[in-house]
Amino acid sequence: MLPGPSYVYQCESCEGLFERRSISSGNTSRAKFRSDGQMSAPMLPTTPLLVACPHCKSTIFWPLMEEVDSYDTYDTTGFFDVGLISPENLALRAEKKAKKLKYKDVARYEQASPEQIAEFIQETRFDSSYELPLRLLFWQRCNDERLKGGRAGLKFDDQQNLQKMLLLVDQSTDSHRLLRAEIFRQLEQFDEARFMLDYNFDEEMAARAEQLMLAIERKASLPFQFVGRDDEYDYETAWLARRYAPEDPTRFNFAELTPPVFKIGNRDWWVKVIGMLCHNWALIERNDDDTATVYFFQDQGGKERPAIIDSLSFAGVREARQGLKENGFELLKTYPGPWMGCEPKGFIYDDRGTDHLIYSNLGYWSNK
Repeated sequence: MLPGPSYVYQCESCEGLFERRSISSGNTSRAKFRSDGQMSAPMLPTTPLLVACPHCKSTIFWPLMEEVDSYDTYDTTGFFDVGLISPENLALRAEKKAKKLKYKDVARYEQASPEQIAEFIQETRFDSSYELPLRLLFWQRCNDERLKGGRAGLKFDDQQNLQKMLLLVDQSTDSHRLLRAEIFRQLEQFDEARFMLDYNFDEEMAARAEQLMLAIERKASLPFQFVGRDDEYDYETAWLARRYAPEDPTRFNFAELTPPVFKIGNRDWWVKVIGMLCHNWALIERNDDDTATVYFFQDQGGKERPAIIDSLSFAGVREARQGLKENGFELLKTYPGPWMGCEPKGFIYDDRGTDHLIYSNLGYWSNK
């Protein structure tokens, strides 16, 4: 990190002076990222959009502020001089030192409280481009307090803020899509959060998507810190295991495939261990009307293509997942064992017209 100048400002309410440091360059080495988008980077410190005056505690909105003076935080004058420092540089160094001493007792700004941020959003007119970062700042400050106090639930103002953020955060980038999933998760709308993660994230975001999905599966709603970059590999691998990996289309002529391909939009497999080297498999498909269908498979047994042997309909994904759990199925990626890698592979086809309807007709499904 290369420090920049320190800027001095005057509060419009109490006329007290306060300062803000800057940096000329930095990086995200050793940065920590939280699920609500908060970044803590020792080599890239950032200034919040809204802060408080250290004297009267009134809010300070940086886009409306103009500095009254500045000084070099660290003086490098003459650093590259060879031998004795030149008289010019000695004079310049003395001048810079005098200015720094002038402001040595000036306090830095303070953090704004969630209440101050909420009041500012509610009562102040500002350019609409600032609404999302201000609401994001309010959310993160509230989450600081939730984590400090161990409060899992959201207050009414927190919920209202997140609902308005959903109108502002689009799905045009992977990071925004993850942020929407996190908003739904903290609102405890876990099915909606899961639906937002039904997407092929790029490699950089895959590990975070997996960590969010694990939190959703635990029905956990508190923010958490993502693992560091060096520890992301296992999460990236686990995320890829969830996603539908298209089979090699060069092996088949789709128009001539018999039976025709049956499209299921994911490969988030569920497994039921029946016995030694014997398993049943299932996939949950979310339908356009938000109902869900569970498709069942048996071990592939050397066949080139996996066959759907049965299916059941449910009111939604949550009910489908609960039904599978109650009937001995476990989500493959969270239930490691020798069956890992044995899940059906290839272009799925529909074989429900035979006598294999073991769950819907033969009584092997329990509705507890």
